[in-house]
Amino acid sequence: MDNGSFLTLPEVVSSLESPVVMMTANHGFLDLLHNLLFSIQRFHLSMNLVIVCEDKSSYRNLSNGVRGLRIPYLVVLTHLNESVRNATRYGSANYLDLVQKRVSYLKLFVESGLDVLYIDADIVLLGDPFRHFEKKADLIVANEYRKGNNFCTCFLFLRAKRIVSTFLDEWLRALPNDTRGNQKTFNKVIRRDEFKKKITKQILPANVFVSGKTFRESSTPWRKRKPQPVLVHANWMIGRENKRGMFKHADLWFVPNG
Repeated sequence: MDNGSFLTLPEVVSSLESPVVMMTANHGFLDLLHNLLFSIQRFHLSMNLVIVCEDKSSYRNLSNGVRGLRIPYLVVLTHLNESVRNATRYGSANYLDLVQKRVSYLKLFVESGLDVLYIDADIVLLGDPFRHFEKKADLIVANEYRKGNNFCTCFLFLRAKRIVSTFLDEWLRALPNDTRGNQKTFNKVIRRDEFKKKITKQILPANVFVSGKTFRESSTPWRKRKPQPVLVHANWMIGRENKRGMFKHADLWFVPNG
């Protein structure tokens, strides 16, 4: 691909096939995204990958190819305002800008008739998540805790249905009031009566789709855990180096010589 020209999501969305697996990239977190991509390659997962880049630097990096990475993916540049290219701190204005734009991308996929799975960059996949999805579910989401429900928008599957599009509209409207990102408003909006009754949800088991908090509650190596994790998320910690360190310590760093 010519790095002098930048494809954007609206230009390519009509040519995509459902379901789409969407990720976002910014230069400061590229090493974590690379690790996610290598985890998909390591476990031979077949996915229709679309990476929305928040800055031209990450676009060029991914367009030029990642050494040792052989899985196909489509790279597009954000059609919204470019975000800061550096790693952002949780709760900062730049962080809010990054995570809140994702809802607009999800809406574009759904309104184009495409089912979409969003996966955050600080995640690794250890199995095929689609095998765990219920066909009747309109919205499939990870849970932060083993007990109680705090839905995590870092792993979120949406079906291309009108009620889901309406939900996304309401989520977008509520975002300016979310000072932490997009998850607080997601949890509030999805619990409204209009969506609680009309959207069929599947809440993924926290011991299979594992948050950073749940993962660190056990010292058992991930390969010996029962049930086997399909996903591990390096959340509940702040900073790229801490996330990278958690993955390395847990033998979940899959970037060759990285």
